[in-house]
Amino acid sequence: MCGRWGVLSIIEALASGAALPKTLAPLALSDVHIGAPPLPKPRRNIFCVGKNYFAHAREFAGSGFDSSAAAGDIPKVPIYFSKVPESVIGPNATIEIPVGVSDAIDYEVELAVIIGKGGKGITAKDAMQHVWGYTIINDVTARDWQSRHSQWLLGKSFDTFCPMGRGWSVPTSATAATPTCAVSSTANCARTPTQATSFSRFRP
Repeated sequence: MCGRWGVLSIIEALASGAALPKTLAPLALSDVHIGAPPLPKPRRNIFCVGKNYFAHAREFAGSGFDSSAAAGDIPKVPIYFSKVPESVIGPNATIEIPVGVSDAIDYEVELAVIIGKGGKGITAKDAMQHVWGYTIINDVTARDWQSRHSQWLLGKSFDTFCPMGRGWSVPTSATAATPTCAVSSTANCARTPTQATSFSRFRP
C-alpha cells in the first residue's frame, strides 16, 4: 500500500476514516534494506522553526552566519522557514555538495512531526489530534546562502538537503502525546552534542 509515496497513502487513508491495512508476516530488520525516506514526495514544503534549541541558538548567533543575530541570541517569537519537497532524499542517499556555489555546508539532526488530519485555526489543546507521528531529518544548510538572504529558503533547499528517516516513521500511538527525546547525529565517526526536545524554546 505504501509504494512510491511511502507512508503518505496510509496517513491520508486514516485521515479519511479508513482502517489500517492488514499487516503481513513480520521481517527481521537485518533482512530489510532501508533505502527510501518515509515520505519520498511530501505534499507541501517542510515547515521548520529556526533557533529553537537554546544551545544551538547561542552557537549560531555567534557564528557570523546568523542574519537575525541583531535581534538577540534567543528569538522572542518563532523563526519559521521551509525546505522544498524536492530536497528530500533517503537516509542513506548521497548529499550533493554544490561545489563552487557554497563552501559553508552545515548539518543538524531534527525531530520531524508528520501531520495527519488537516485543519485550520487549530487550538494548542487540539493540535496533537492532527499529528500522525514522527520521523527524523538531517537539516542540511548552505550557511553562506542562509546569511546572504533574509529568508532562509534558498540556503535550506538545495537538492538532497533533507535526508529523512531511517526508512520508518513512528505513529503517535507508539509514543507519549508530546514526546521528550534526545536527538544527535554522527558524522565521520564523531557524534554531535545531544539536544533534548525539552530544551527547545518553542514547544508544542
